[in-house]
Amino acid sequence: MSIEVCSVNKTFNQFKALDKVSLKVETGELVALLGPSGSGKTTLLRVIAGIEAADPGSGPILFDGRDVSAQEAGKRRIGFVFQHYALFKHMSVFENVAFGLRAKPWRLRSKEAEIRAKVGELLQLVQLQNFAQRYPSQISGGQRQRVALARALAVEPRVLLLDEPFGALDATVRRELRRWLRKLHRRIHVTTVLVTHDQEEALDVSDRVAVMNEGRIEQFDSPEAIYDSPANPFVFKFLGSYNLFHARKTNAGDAVAASPADAGGVTFVRPHDIEIRRENSDGFGIAARINHIGFAGSLVNVELARIDNDTVVDAALPAHAYKDLGLKPDDRVFIRLRNTRSFDEDFSI
Repeated sequence: MSIEVCSVNKTFNQFKALDKVSLKVETGELVALLGPSGSGKTTLLRVIAGIEAADPGSGPILFDGRDVSAQEAGKRRIGFVFQHYALFKHMSVFENVAFGLRAKPWRLRSKEAEIRAKVGELLQLVQLQNFAQRYPSQISGGQRQRVALARALAVEPRVLLLDEPFGALDATVRRELRRWLRKLHRRIHVTTVLVTHDQEEALDVSDRVAVMNEGRIEQFDSPEAIYDSPANPFVFKFLGSYNLFHARKTNAGDAVAASPADAGGVTFVRPHDIEIRRENSDGFGIAARINHIGFAGSLVNVELARIDNDTVVDAALPAHAYKDLGLKPDDRVFIRLRNTRSFDEDFSI
């Protein structure tokens, strides 16, 4: 089931939550809507689901090319999973998953034996077959989220919509559930749209990522393209730590001009793309002084200050590279920039 959103607007009072948003999700694809709070990602998800209506004059919402804009949410066959699970506390895990099947009109409802078999299959799919008779209060947060996913899948949705599904969980559980979601999606291939503000999560699980900002889609591409070739400064900034040089790259990207007067625009580079050298053998290095060294497991974070203008530069080195260089605070070194990205003007995040 493909999803196509065509030039959709959504306004709340005077606030424009969606501004002519267009997006196409292919059949069986997992797409992440990524952006900061207030960027419009949850509103877009709710418009796709039919929970919110787009503004009059907006383009259609198409499922497999058929306009469902006027169709109420209950008839779109959407599986919707919320951040806080929304499980029924008084029902067992089994009954939570069976709820949608039992709630169907009696003419459409399966026989009890078929419902029990279906729920059993789903609990096995989400690896909770041994927890069927427990209540939500008796299982972990990660297990509750899997129950919520099983409940959404029970009604055989054409589209699965996930609104910050792992946001309430700690980092370790989120990583485990991301791995589990990837495996689940490969197995069932239901068209899925995931809302998240977690960059690592979006890049890790999705086939494509739509980066949103102020009700617009800034870039829609594969995780690799989004990270390696961001469309503008906003996308670059939002996808992780960065260094900003107020000049365009020069010398084929090996260094940047010292000030805007030397070259217009801005250049971005990630901390892990800052190379530190003891010598400036080719003349392209930028002289810097080490301010601070912080240890972060396999990486060592090095804060430097440029000698020419005292601008702070953050570098992240593998532990073995740090040891080989023998760096200490106040050492004078030279930095080289790899994988830089220049833009004609700066955008604020």
